[in-house]
Amino acid sequence: MIEILQEVTDWGKYPVANGVYHINSAGHLVQHNDTVFKEPIKQFSKARRKFKKIGERPEELESHIIEVTGSKGNKYHIDTEKGTCTCPGFTFRGTCKHVQEYC
Repeated sequence: MIEILQEVTDWGKYPVANGVYHINSAGHLVQHNDTVFKEPIKQFSKARRKFKKIGERPEELESHIIEVTGSKGNKYHIDTEKGTCTCPGFTFRGTCKHVQEYC
């Protein structure tokens, strides 16, 4: 699911407009206000900011992307065309049990 968050940070005397953020199950930013990103923004951080959840929507995955649940309940995405996975094991070793099972 994609969480839809409204930023409610009080920036004090600075007139900063807080936006609406769409965050995927991996914690990456997929949309900000009306801008939908082609690739999720992985550097998105909620540090020192406040958010209120205002909704959620189903995650739309391409046909070659498979969502799997890891051994600890975390959700990961496998790209069957590229043979990649978003799990920490694949990031560290370049392979994982998810890719071996589905690719």
